[in-house]
Parts: sequence; C-alpha cells; structure tokens
Amino acid sequence: MSDKYTFNKHKDIAEYERIVSNSKQGTIFSNTSFLNALNIKYEIWNVMLGSQIKAVICLTLSKDKKKVILSDKIIYGGIIFNTDFSRIETKRRSEEFNITEFLIKKLTRKFKSIEIQFSPEFKDIRPFQWFNYNNKNKKGFLIENRFTSLISLNEKNLDNFLETEVYKNMETVRRYDYRAAIKEKAKLTISKDLSVFIEFYKNLFSKQKKVSKKYLIELQKELNNIVKIGKGLMFHVEDKIGNILYTFFYIWEKDKAFYYLGAGNPKISKSWQSVFGHCEIFKYLNKKYDINQVDLEGVNSPFRGWFKLSLGGNLTQYYKVKI
Repeated sequence: MSDKYTFNKHKDIAEYERIVSNSKQGTIFSNTSFLNALNIKYEIWNVMLGSQIKAVICLTLSKDKKKVILSDKIIYGGIIFNTDFSRIETKRRSEEFNITEFLIKKLTRKFKSIEIQFSPEFKDIRPFQWFNYNNKNKKGFLIENRFTSLISLNEKNLDNFLETEVYKNMETVRRYDYRAAIKEKAKLTISKDLSVFIEFYKNLFSKQKKVSKKYLIELQKELNNIVKIGKGLMFHVEDKIGNILYTFFYIWEKDKAFYYLGAGNPKISKSWQSVFGHCEIFKYLNKKYDINQVDLEGVNSPFRGWFKLSLGGNLTQYYKVKI
C-alpha cells in the first residue's frame, strides 16, 4: 500500500490549518500563525493517497535545509494524521502505521539527519523502532521516552476552587500552599509588560548558562507577537502589597492550554507562589476561553517533574526520535 502514497510540498495553508485543528496530533506548535510569531523557519509537507490528504507534517530545518532539527521554542511536532475516525480502530491504526512507514522512508532519504518530538497523541512508535530492524549495518532511530503532566479542567465552574476535583487531586502540601496564598491575600494579574519576565528569566538562566542580550530582545519580541495574535498571555503573581513574585507565560489553542515559560523574582519569594499562580491561571483560562485541559509541558527533570505532578495531573508519555 505504501507505494500508492505520494509525498508533496503542501501549499494550501487554510487546508493545512483545518487538518491541524481537527486532528488529535495537531497542537498550537504546528499552527502557522504561532510559528510565524516566533519567526520559525519551516516547511509543510503532506502524504496523499490519490487526491486525499492522509497526513501533514511541519518540519523545522537547518539553514541549509539538509537537516530536520528541533527548536527550543517548539515543544511538539511531527506527523499529524488526517484519517477517518469513523473507521474501526484496527483499520485506522493500520493505515496510520503505513503512513508513518512511508514518511520515514521519504524523510530519511531526503535529509541528512532527523530529530522530531511528537505530541502525546502520537501513539504508535513501532515504525521508528523497526526502521532498519533487519539490517544491523545501518543506523536505526534513537527513541527517547519523555513525559508531561496533563490536567483536566472539565468541571463547569472552577470559581469555588477548594471544592473542585482539580484542587482535591493536588498533593496535601500543594493544597496547603494554595490556602496559604489566599490567606496572605495573593493575587493574579495579567500584564502586557514583558520586561519584568525578561529580567527574572535572565537571572534564572544566568545560574545555568549565559543568555545574550540579543536572545532576550528576540524572546520579548516573540512573546509580544504571541500576545498580539491572541494565542498567549503573561501573568504575574503578586503579594498583598503588589510585589511581583512570579511570572508565567501560557499559550493556548482551541480548548487546550500549555504552560510555556515562567520565572521568579530573585529577591522575593513565597513557598506558595507557583501553586497559586498555576491554579488561578487554570481558573482564568477555563472561564475566559473554555480551556478544558492544561499541558504543564514536560516533567523530565527531577525537581520540575516532582513539582508539576504534585499539582495532580496525569503522567503522560510522548516520544522524541533522532537519526
């Protein structure tokens, strides 16, 4: 069946966006307006069977266009299926397997190296595991299991937060932190001024690696662009006298939001600031934009993973492949 597929440069952006929006594998990170806001260079390709588009893939490439690379600004990417959900699961799974095998064949012939990180909705990694399976003299894909935390916001009203399932699913220490923030009269504000975040972010990363002034200027411009297209907001957690304790940048598409970036005040901090911020943002996004799921974007380091999972989400696997 795979020899009946064709691999083509995709030109109809409206059609592409419709497929991304309707597919389980589609996320904001494959949305062209989001990619353009971040000044990401990309190419869109499709897989067709006759006149039907069966899948699309958005590739971020090296300057010479010979390598498929990962951008630190893009969390998920990879194959986005446009298959028929009315078909029985076994038929659809088989079709998606064949499409993936076909794409692997095309991509490995076209590019010198490939690195892709899939959305959690890309479930069947077997075609990558089995590439060159019986030819030990040729390279196979390196497959990395990665994890994120998904929090459901399906309740109709989160205003009475202490009575919600979201709150009840949090670890005891996190519930205590949230109540402590309320007691200390903490508040969440929305800010159009990204300079505070940039200053906090600069300090955060100065302990790990040097970030250039140029990088920070570009980052501020890119986040402003995301705000302008209505795909993201900057939030501040303040104490009762107005000190900014922590900054959060969230992005969203349709009914799903992602925690994108955050940084704390290096001079003042409270044990409850992050918990309170996330929970209040959940409430805001649920009420304002009908968001019913939040992806806390990665639990792949010990401290970050421990904290994010303590907010009560579901541990969810996704894959990164490289060859």
